[in-house]
Amino acid sequence: MLTTLYSFQSNINEKKEKQNYNVLFIAIDDLRTELNCYGASHIKSPNIDKLAADGIMFKQAHVQQAICMVSRASIMSGIRPEKKGIYTGKAVQDLLPDVLTMNKFFKQNGYNIASCGKIYHHGLDTKNQFGDDEMTPKSTWTGKGYVTPEAIEKIALNTEFHRGPAYEFADVHDTIYKDGLNTLNAMRKMEVLSKDDKPFFLAVGLSKPHLPFTAPKKYWDMYPAASIHLSDLKKRPENSYRQAIRTRGELNSYYNIPQQYDEIDDATALNLRRAYYACVSYVDAQVGNLMNQLDKLGLRENTIVVLWGDHGYKLGDYNSWCKWTNMNIDTNVPFIFNTPNGKKGLVSESPVEALDIYPTLAELCGLEIPLHVDGQSIVPLFDDPTLNMDRIVYTQWPITRQDYDRTIMGYSAKSSRFNYVEWVKLSTGKVVATELFDHEIDPMETKNVVGDLSYKKEIKFLSEKLSKRIKTTDHDHKFKKID
Repeated sequence: MLTTLYSFQSNINEKKEKQNYNVLFIAIDDLRTELNCYGASHIKSPNIDKLAADGIMFKQAHVQQAICMVSRASIMSGIRPEKKGIYTGKAVQDLLPDVLTMNKFFKQNGYNIASCGKIYHHGLDTKNQFGDDEMTPKSTWTGKGYVTPEAIEKIALNTEFHRGPAYEFADVHDTIYKDGLNTLNAMRKMEVLSKDDKPFFLAVGLSKPHLPFTAPKKYWDMYPAASIHLSDLKKRPENSYRQAIRTRGELNSYYNIPQQYDEIDDATALNLRRAYYACVSYVDAQVGNLMNQLDKLGLRENTIVVLWGDHGYKLGDYNSWCKWTNMNIDTNVPFIFNTPNGKKGLVSESPVEALDIYPTLAELCGLEIPLHVDGQSIVPLFDDPTLNMDRIVYTQWPITRQDYDRTIMGYSAKSSRFNYVEWVKLSTGKVVATELFDHEIDPMETKNVVGDLSYKKEIKFLSEKLSKRIKTTDHDHKFKKID
Protein backbone atom coordinates (compact mmCIF):
# COMPACT_ATOMS: atom_id res chain seq x y z
CA MET A 1 0.00 0.00 0.00
CA LEU A 2 2.88 2.39 0.82
CA THR A 3 4.38 1.72 -2.62
CA THR A 4 1.04 2.61 -4.17
CA LEU A 5 1.01 5.92 -2.32
CA TYR A 6 4.49 6.90 -3.44
CA SER A 7 3.90 5.86 -7.06
CA PHE A 8 0.61 7.79 -7.09
CA GLN A 9 2.38 10.81 -5.64
CA SER A 10 5.10 10.52 -8.28
CA ASN A 11 2.52 10.49 -11.07
CA ILE A 12 0.84 13.57 -9.66
CA ASN A 13 4.16 15.41 -9.44
CA GLU A 14 4.89 14.58 -13.08
CA LYS A 15 1.53 15.90 -14.28
CA LYS A 16 0.89 18.83 -11.94
CA GLU A 17 1.82 22.31 -13.05
CA LYS A 18 2.51 25.15 -10.69
CA GLN A 19 -0.74 26.48 -9.24
CA ASN A 20 -1.13 30.00 -7.94
CA TYR A 21 -3.21 28.92 -4.97
CA ASN A 22 -3.25 31.02 -1.85
CA VAL A 23 -2.68 29.26 1.47
CA LEU A 24 -4.57 30.05 4.67
CA PHE A 25 -2.66 28.26 7.41
CA ILE A 26 -4.57 28.08 10.72
CA ALA A 27 -2.71 26.88 13.81
CA ILE A 28 -4.66 26.35 17.05
CA ASP A 29 -2.94 25.98 20.40
CA ASP A 30 -3.70 23.01 22.70
CA LEU A 31 -6.70 21.90 20.63
CA ARG A 32 -7.55 18.27 21.13
CA THR A 33 -9.89 16.28 18.87
CA GLU A 34 -12.88 16.95 21.13
CA LEU A 35 -14.85 18.68 18.37
CA ASN A 36 -18.32 18.03 17.01
CA CYS A 37 -16.94 16.88 13.65
CA TYR A 38 -14.72 14.38 15.47
CA GLY A 39 -17.70 12.90 17.29
CA ALA A 40 -17.96 15.12 20.38
CA SER A 41 -21.60 16.19 20.02
CA HIS A 42 -21.47 18.29 23.21
CA ILE A 43 -18.96 20.71 21.66
CA LYS A 44 -20.23 23.67 19.67
CA SER A 45 -17.78 23.99 16.78
CA PRO A 46 -19.94 24.73 13.70
CA ASN A 47 -17.27 26.56 11.72
CA ILE A 48 -14.57 23.93 12.07
CA ASP A 49 -17.25 21.31 11.39
CA LYS A 50 -18.15 23.07 8.13
CA LEU A 51 -14.51 23.32 7.14
CA ALA A 52 -14.21 19.56 7.62
CA ALA A 53 -17.45 18.90 5.72
CA ASP A 54 -16.14 20.94 2.80
CA GLY A 55 -12.83 19.06 2.62
CA ILE A 56 -11.01 16.15 4.22
CA MET A 57 -10.60 15.43 7.92
CA PHE A 58 -7.93 13.10 9.29
CA LYS A 59 -8.85 11.18 12.45
CA GLN A 60 -5.42 9.67 13.10
CA ALA A 61 -3.13 12.68 12.74
CA HIS A 62 -0.28 12.92 15.23
CA VAL A 63 2.23 15.62 16.10
CA GLN A 64 5.85 14.60 16.60
CA GLN A 65 6.12 15.85 20.19
CA ALA A 66 3.27 16.98 22.42
CA ILE A 67 4.53 20.39 23.42
CA CYS A 68 4.01 23.73 21.66
CA MET A 69 7.56 24.82 20.89
CA VAL A 70 8.83 21.50 19.53
CA SER A 71 5.69 20.60 17.62
CA ARG A 72 5.63 23.96 15.86
CA ALA A 73 9.35 23.95 15.09
CA SER A 74 9.04 20.47 13.60
CA ILE A 75 6.00 21.36 11.49
CA MET A 76 7.42 24.62 10.18
CA SER A 77 10.87 23.20 9.42
CA GLY A 78 9.63 19.85 8.15
CA ILE A 79 12.19 18.10 10.36
CA ARG A 80 11.72 15.46 13.07
CA PRO A 81 12.46 16.57 16.64
CA GLU A 82 15.46 14.23 16.88
CA LYS A 83 17.39 16.24 14.32
CA LYS A 84 19.50 19.21 15.32
CA GLY A 85 18.19 19.13 18.88
CA ILE A 86 14.70 20.36 17.99
CA TYR A 87 13.30 18.28 20.86
CA THR A 88 15.07 20.57 23.34
CA GLY A 89 12.63 23.37 22.52
CA LYS A 90 15.24 25.97 21.61
CA ALA A 91 14.56 28.67 19.04
CA VAL A 92 14.53 27.67 15.37
CA GLN A 93 16.78 30.59 14.48
CA ASP A 94 19.44 29.12 16.79
CA LEU A 95 19.01 25.44 15.91
CA LEU A 96 18.19 25.68 12.21
CA PRO A 97 19.50 29.00 10.88
CA ASP A 98 19.95 27.70 7.32
CA VAL A 99 16.88 25.46 6.98
CA LEU A 100 14.25 26.42 4.42
CA THR A 101 11.21 26.69 6.68
CA MET A 102 7.70 26.41 5.27
CA ASN A 103 7.03 30.14 5.18
CA LYS A 104 10.41 30.91 3.61
CA PHE A 105 9.80 28.14 1.08
CA PHE A 106 6.63 29.88 -0.08
CA LYS A 107 8.37 33.25 -0.14
CA GLN A 108 11.16 31.74 -2.25
CA ASN A 109 8.50 30.54 -4.67
CA GLY A 110 7.05 33.98 -5.25
CA TYR A 111 4.43 34.16 -2.49
CA ASN A 112 3.67 37.10 -0.27
CA ILE A 113 3.87 35.77 3.29
CA ALA A 114 2.38 37.13 6.49
CA SER A 115 1.55 35.90 9.97
CA CYS A 116 -0.72 36.95 12.78
CA GLY A 117 -0.73 35.26 16.16
CA LYS A 118 1.32 32.36 17.42
CA ILE A 119 2.95 30.34 14.64
CA TYR A 120 6.39 29.66 16.07
CA HIS A 121 6.57 29.31 19.84
CA HIS A 122 9.44 31.73 20.26
CA GLY A 123 8.52 35.31 19.45
CA LEU A 124 11.91 36.05 17.92
CA ASP A 125 11.44 33.11 15.57
CA THR A 126 8.17 34.53 14.30
CA LYS A 127 9.72 37.96 13.84
CA ASN A 128 12.79 36.48 12.13
CA GLN A 129 10.71 34.24 9.86
CA PHE A 130 8.08 36.76 8.79
CA GLY A 131 9.85 40.09 9.35
CA ASP A 132 7.62 43.13 8.90
CA ASP A 133 4.72 40.87 7.92
CA GLU A 134 4.38 39.55 11.48
CA MET A 135 1.34 41.28 12.94
CA THR A 136 0.76 39.88 16.43
CA PRO A 137 -0.60 42.70 18.62
CA LYS A 138 1.42 43.61 21.65
CA SER A 139 -0.09 42.58 24.97
CA THR A 140 0.13 43.97 28.46
CA TRP A 141 0.75 41.88 31.57
CA THR A 142 3.44 39.78 29.87
CA GLY A 143 1.00 38.68 27.19
CA LYS A 144 -1.36 36.76 29.44
CA GLY A 145 -4.40 38.48 28.00
CA TYR A 146 -6.62 39.12 31.02
CA VAL A 147 -9.36 41.74 30.97
CA THR A 148 -11.05 41.94 34.38
CA PRO A 149 -9.64 44.30 37.03
CA GLU A 150 -9.54 41.43 39.55
CA ALA A 151 -7.25 39.36 37.33
CA ILE A 152 -5.01 42.32 36.49
CA GLU A 153 -4.67 43.12 40.20
CA LYS A 154 -3.66 39.53 40.96
CA ILE A 155 -1.05 39.61 38.20
CA ALA A 156 0.39 42.85 39.54
CA LEU A 157 0.82 41.21 42.94
CA ASN A 158 2.30 38.03 41.48
CA THR A 159 5.62 39.58 40.49
CA GLU A 160 7.43 36.27 39.97
CA PHE A 161 5.27 34.74 37.23
CA HIS A 162 2.75 37.49 36.37
CA ARG A 163 0.01 34.88 36.11
CA GLY A 164 -3.56 35.31 37.17
CA PRO A 165 -6.49 32.90 37.32
CA ALA A 166 -6.67 29.75 35.21
CA TYR A 167 -9.84 31.04 33.55
CA GLU A 168 -11.67 34.33 33.00
CA PHE A 169 -14.78 35.28 31.00
CA ALA A 170 -15.52 38.99 30.76
CA ASP A 171 -18.69 40.23 29.06
CA VAL A 172 -16.85 41.89 26.18
CA HIS A 173 -16.61 41.82 22.39
CA ASP A 174 -14.51 39.08 20.78
CA THR A 175 -11.77 41.53 19.80
CA ILE A 176 -11.11 42.56 23.40
CA TYR A 177 -9.38 39.22 23.91
CA LYS A 178 -6.31 38.54 21.83
CA ASP A 179 -7.59 35.85 19.45
CA GLY A 180 -10.44 38.04 18.30
CA LEU A 181 -8.04 40.94 17.70
CA ASN A 182 -5.55 38.67 15.91
CA THR A 183 -8.33 37.44 13.66
CA LEU A 184 -9.48 40.97 12.86
CA ASN A 185 -5.91 41.91 11.93
CA ALA A 186 -5.59 38.77 9.80
CA MET A 187 -8.81 39.63 7.97
CA ARG A 188 -7.49 43.11 7.23
CA LYS A 189 -4.19 41.67 6.04
CA MET A 190 -6.04 39.17 3.85
CA GLU A 191 -7.80 42.06 2.12
CA VAL A 192 -4.48 43.79 1.47
CA LEU A 193 -2.92 40.58 0.14
CA SER A 194 -5.90 39.94 -2.13
CA LYS A 195 -5.12 43.10 -4.09
CA ASP A 196 -1.67 41.87 -5.10
CA ASP A 197 -1.06 39.73 -8.17
CA LYS A 198 1.09 37.34 -6.15
CA PRO A 199 -0.47 34.41 -4.26
CA PHE A 200 -0.21 34.59 -0.49
CA PHE A 201 0.71 32.36 2.43
CA LEU A 202 -1.15 33.75 5.44
CA ALA A 203 -0.45 32.03 8.76
CA VAL A 204 -2.94 32.70 11.55
CA GLY A 205 -2.22 31.40 15.05
CA LEU A 206 -5.06 31.17 17.58
CA SER A 207 -3.80 30.90 21.16
CA LYS A 208 -6.89 29.44 22.83
CA PRO A 209 -7.70 26.94 24.22
CA HIS A 210 -4.21 27.26 25.75
CA LEU A 211 -4.10 28.29 29.41
CA PRO A 212 -5.24 30.62 30.75
CA PHE A 213 -8.73 29.81 29.49
CA THR A 214 -9.91 33.34 28.67
CA ALA A 215 -12.72 34.27 26.30
CA PRO A 216 -15.84 36.46 26.13
CA LYS A 217 -18.60 35.42 28.52
CA LYS A 218 -21.05 34.43 25.78
CA TYR A 219 -18.93 31.36 25.04
CA TRP A 220 -18.90 30.34 28.71
CA ASP A 221 -22.69 30.66 28.66
CA MET A 222 -22.90 28.18 25.78
CA TYR A 223 -22.06 25.41 28.23
CA PRO A 224 -24.43 25.24 31.22
CA ALA A 225 -22.78 23.87 34.34
CA ALA A 226 -25.14 20.89 34.39
CA SER A 227 -23.90 19.81 30.94
CA ILE A 228 -20.27 19.44 32.01
CA HIS A 229 -18.97 16.07 33.17
CA LEU A 230 -15.69 14.84 34.60
CA SER A 231 -13.41 12.60 32.59
CA ASP A 232 -14.20 8.89 32.65
CA LEU A 233 -10.45 8.20 32.77
CA LYS A 234 -9.88 8.39 36.49
CA LYS A 235 -6.60 6.48 36.79
CA ARG A 236 -3.25 6.21 35.10
CA PRO A 237 -3.03 3.44 32.49
CA GLU A 238 -2.55 0.07 34.13
CA ASN A 239 1.06 -1.19 33.97
CA SER A 240 2.26 2.06 32.39
CA TYR A 241 5.82 3.33 32.82
CA ARG A 242 6.03 5.37 36.02
CA GLN A 243 7.23 8.51 34.22
CA ALA A 244 4.99 8.18 31.16
CA ILE A 245 2.45 10.73 32.42
CA ARG A 246 3.04 13.98 34.26
CA THR A 247 0.46 15.28 36.67
CA ARG A 248 -0.23 18.98 36.09
CA GLY A 249 2.70 21.00 34.81
CA GLU A 250 1.83 24.58 33.88
CA LEU A 251 -1.62 24.44 35.52
CA ASN A 252 0.14 24.80 38.88
CA SER A 253 1.25 28.34 38.14
CA TYR A 254 -2.24 29.87 38.22
CA TYR A 255 -3.20 31.38 41.53
CA ASN A 256 -6.65 29.77 41.85
CA ILE A 257 -5.34 26.22 41.37
CA PRO A 258 -4.25 24.19 44.44
CA GLN A 259 -0.56 23.39 44.35
CA GLN A 260 -0.91 19.69 45.20
CA TYR A 261 -2.30 17.79 42.22
CA ASP A 262 -4.63 15.62 44.29
CA GLU A 263 -6.28 18.74 45.69
CA ILE A 264 -8.09 19.60 42.45
CA ASP A 265 -11.64 19.02 43.60
CA ASP A 266 -14.48 18.07 41.29
CA ALA A 267 -15.93 21.59 41.22
CA THR A 268 -12.62 23.08 40.05
CA ALA A 269 -12.15 20.30 37.49
CA LEU A 270 -15.64 20.90 36.10
CA ASN A 271 -14.99 24.63 35.81
CA LEU A 272 -11.71 23.99 34.00
CA ARG A 273 -13.40 21.68 31.51
CA ARG A 274 -16.20 24.18 30.98
CA ALA A 275 -13.65 26.94 30.44
CA TYR A 276 -11.72 24.84 27.92
CA TYR A 277 -14.89 24.10 25.95
CA ALA A 278 -15.79 27.80 25.94
CA CYS A 279 -12.38 28.66 24.52
CA VAL A 280 -12.83 26.03 21.80
CA SER A 281 -16.07 27.71 20.74
CA TYR A 282 -14.36 31.11 20.87
CA VAL A 283 -11.61 30.07 18.45
CA ASP A 284 -14.19 28.25 16.32
CA ALA A 285 -15.95 31.59 15.85
CA GLN A 286 -12.65 33.12 14.72
CA VAL A 287 -12.23 30.34 12.15
CA GLY A 288 -15.69 31.27 10.90
CA ASN A 289 -14.66 34.91 10.59
CA LEU A 290 -11.61 33.96 8.54
CA MET A 291 -13.64 31.76 6.20
CA ASN A 292 -16.30 34.46 5.80
CA GLN A 293 -13.58 36.91 4.83
CA LEU A 294 -12.31 34.50 2.17
CA ASP A 295 -15.83 34.35 0.75
CA LYS A 296 -16.34 38.11 0.95
CA LEU A 297 -13.11 38.74 -0.97
CA GLY A 298 -13.89 36.08 -3.56
CA LEU A 299 -10.82 34.06 -2.57
CA ARG A 300 -12.41 30.78 -1.52
CA GLU A 301 -12.11 29.11 -4.93
CA ASN A 302 -8.41 29.88 -5.13
CA THR A 303 -7.30 29.24 -1.55
CA ILE A 304 -6.10 26.10 0.20
CA VAL A 305 -7.04 26.07 3.87
CA VAL A 306 -5.31 23.85 6.41
CA LEU A 307 -6.30 23.77 10.08
CA TRP A 308 -4.26 21.90 12.68
CA GLY A 309 -3.68 21.70 16.42
CA ASP A 310 -0.14 21.78 17.77
CA HIS A 311 -0.90 18.88 20.16
CA GLY A 312 -3.71 17.34 22.15
CA TYR A 313 -4.56 17.91 25.80
CA LYS A 314 -5.66 16.24 29.03
CA LEU A 315 -8.54 17.65 31.07
CA GLY A 316 -8.20 15.50 34.16
CA ASP A 317 -7.80 12.38 32.04
CA TYR A 318 -5.55 9.79 33.73
CA ASN A 319 -5.74 12.10 36.77
CA SER A 320 -3.52 14.48 34.81
CA TRP A 321 -3.75 17.86 33.09
CA CYS A 322 -2.18 19.55 30.06
CA LYS A 323 0.02 17.70 27.53
CA TRP A 324 3.54 16.18 27.54
CA THR A 325 3.13 12.46 26.84
CA ASN A 326 3.20 9.90 24.02
CA MET A 327 -0.41 8.94 24.76
CA ASN A 328 -2.78 9.47 21.86
CA ILE A 329 -4.84 11.95 23.86
CA ASP A 330 -1.82 14.29 23.68
CA THR A 331 -0.42 13.52 20.22
CA ASN A 332 -3.66 13.14 18.23
CA VAL A 333 -4.81 16.48 16.79
CA PRO A 334 -7.46 18.03 14.54
CA PHE A 335 -6.11 17.97 10.99
CA ILE A 336 -8.28 19.36 8.20
CA PHE A 337 -7.58 20.35 4.59
CA ASN A 338 -9.93 22.29 2.35
CA THR A 339 -8.85 22.58 -1.29
CA PRO A 340 -10.29 24.35 -4.35
CA ASN A 341 -12.40 21.93 -6.39
CA GLY A 342 -11.49 19.11 -4.01
CA LYS A 343 -13.79 16.34 -2.87
CA LYS A 344 -15.99 17.19 0.10
CA GLY A 345 -16.95 15.33 3.24
CA LEU A 346 -13.99 12.96 3.23
CA VAL A 347 -12.84 11.32 6.45
CA SER A 348 -9.57 9.40 6.57
CA GLU A 349 -8.57 6.87 9.22
CA SER A 350 -5.09 6.56 7.69
CA PRO A 351 -2.29 7.51 10.11
CA VAL A 352 -0.62 10.79 9.15
CA GLU A 353 1.91 13.10 10.76
CA ALA A 354 1.94 16.84 11.34
CA LEU A 355 5.20 16.76 9.39
CA ASP A 356 3.11 15.99 6.30
CA ILE A 357 1.67 19.51 6.16
CA TYR A 358 4.76 21.04 4.53
CA PRO A 359 5.14 18.57 1.62
CA THR A 360 1.37 18.33 1.13
CA LEU A 361 0.98 22.09 0.71
CA ALA A 362 3.97 22.13 -1.62
CA GLU A 363 2.42 19.49 -3.86
CA LEU A 364 -1.03 21.06 -3.80
CA CYS A 365 0.56 24.29 -5.04
CA GLY A 366 2.51 22.46 -7.74
CA LEU A 367 5.87 23.18 -6.10
CA GLU A 368 8.84 20.84 -5.74
CA ILE A 369 9.08 19.38 -2.24
CA PRO A 370 12.41 20.31 -0.58
CA LEU A 371 14.74 17.36 -0.06
CA HIS A 372 15.26 18.04 3.65
CA VAL A 373 11.58 17.52 4.53
CA ASP A 374 10.94 14.39 6.62
CA GLY A 375 7.19 14.14 6.10
CA GLN A 376 5.42 12.88 2.99
CA SER A 377 2.72 14.35 0.83
CA ILE A 378 -0.71 12.95 1.62
CA VAL A 379 -2.35 14.39 -1.49
CA PRO A 380 -3.34 10.89 -2.75
CA LEU A 381 -5.60 10.56 0.29
CA PHE A 382 -7.58 13.57 -0.93
CA ASP A 383 -8.86 11.32 -3.70
CA ASP A 384 -8.98 8.00 -1.81
CA PRO A 385 -8.89 8.45 1.99
CA THR A 386 -8.50 4.69 2.55
CA LEU A 387 -4.99 4.56 1.08
CA ASN A 388 -1.98 3.85 3.27
CA MET A 389 -3.85 2.41 6.26
CA ASP A 390 -0.75 0.39 7.18
CA ARG A 391 1.48 3.43 7.66
CA ILE A 392 3.42 3.78 10.91
CA VAL A 393 3.84 7.29 12.33
CA TYR A 394 6.20 8.41 15.06
CA THR A 395 6.15 10.62 18.13
CA GLN A 396 8.50 11.11 21.05
CA TRP A 397 8.62 12.58 24.51
CA PRO A 398 11.72 13.23 26.66
CA ILE A 399 11.82 12.94 30.42
CA THR A 400 13.44 16.19 31.46
CA ARG A 401 13.31 16.03 35.24
CA GLN A 402 16.74 16.43 36.81
CA ASP A 403 16.40 13.31 38.94
CA TYR A 404 16.36 11.33 35.70
CA ASP A 405 19.39 13.16 34.31
CA ARG A 406 17.43 14.45 31.32
CA THR A 407 18.51 11.31 29.50
CA ILE A 408 15.40 9.21 28.85
CA MET A 409 13.42 9.50 25.65
CA GLY A 410 10.10 7.83 24.98
CA TYR A 411 9.85 6.84 21.32
CA SER A 412 6.43 5.89 20.00
CA ALA A 413 5.45 3.99 16.85
CA LYS A 414 1.75 4.37 16.10
CA SER A 415 -0.27 2.31 13.65
CA SER A 416 -3.99 2.47 12.94
CA ARG A 417 -4.44 -0.06 15.77
CA PHE A 418 -1.50 0.19 18.17
CA ASN A 419 0.57 2.68 20.13
CA TYR A 420 3.94 1.11 20.97
CA VAL A 421 6.44 3.01 23.14
CA GLU A 422 10.04 2.32 24.08
CA TRP A 423 11.59 4.36 26.88
CA VAL A 424 15.29 4.62 26.10
CA LYS A 425 18.27 5.79 28.15
CA LEU A 426 20.00 7.94 25.57
CA SER A 427 23.52 7.62 26.97
CA THR A 428 23.53 3.84 26.53
CA GLY A 429 20.65 3.06 24.18
CA LYS A 430 19.17 0.71 26.76
CA VAL A 431 15.41 0.28 26.66
CA VAL A 432 14.28 0.73 30.27
CA ALA A 433 10.55 0.21 29.71
CA THR A 434 8.06 -0.61 26.96
CA GLU A 435 4.34 -0.02 26.49
CA LEU A 436 1.73 -1.31 24.05
CA PHE A 437 -1.85 -0.09 23.78
CA ASP A 438 -4.35 -1.93 21.59
CA HIS A 439 -6.96 0.53 20.32
CA GLU A 440 -9.16 -2.22 18.94
CA ILE A 441 -10.11 -3.29 22.47
CA ASP A 442 -8.87 -0.27 24.44
CA PRO A 443 -9.30 2.96 22.42
CA MET A 444 -8.66 5.17 25.45
CA GLU A 445 -5.34 3.48 26.29
CA THR A 446 -6.17 2.36 29.82
CA LYS A 447 -3.96 -0.75 29.95
CA ASN A 448 -0.42 -1.48 28.82
CA VAL A 449 -0.53 -5.01 27.34
CA VAL A 450 3.14 -5.31 26.44
CA GLY A 451 3.44 -8.30 28.79
CA ASP A 452 0.72 -10.24 26.99
CA LEU A 453 2.46 -12.95 24.93
CA SER A 454 -0.33 -12.94 22.36
CA TYR A 455 1.07 -9.61 21.09
CA LYS A 456 4.60 -10.94 20.60
CA LYS A 457 4.44 -10.65 16.79
CA GLU A 458 3.05 -7.10 16.83
CA ILE A 459 5.61 -5.97 19.39
CA LYS A 460 8.48 -7.36 17.33
CA PHE A 461 7.19 -5.66 14.19
CA LEU A 462 6.69 -2.25 15.82
CA SER A 463 9.98 -2.43 17.71
CA GLU A 464 11.84 -3.10 14.48
CA LYS A 465 10.07 -0.20 12.80
CA LEU A 466 10.91 2.08 15.69
CA SER A 467 14.53 0.96 15.83
CA LYS A 468 14.95 1.55 12.11
CA ARG A 469 13.42 5.00 12.38
CA ILE A 470 15.69 6.00 15.25
CA LYS A 471 18.85 4.58 13.69
CA THR A 472 18.23 6.34 10.37
CA THR A 473 17.62 9.70 12.04
CA ASP A 474 20.42 12.25 12.19
CA HIS A 475 20.30 13.12 15.87
CA ASP A 476 22.69 14.77 18.24
CA HIS A 477 23.16 11.88 20.64
CA LYS A 478 24.47 8.40 19.95
CA PHE A 479 21.91 5.65 19.90
CA LYS A 480 22.67 1.98 20.12
CA LYS A 481 19.73 -0.37 20.46
CA ILE A 482 20.21 -2.87 23.28
CA ASP A 483 17.81 -5.80 23.47
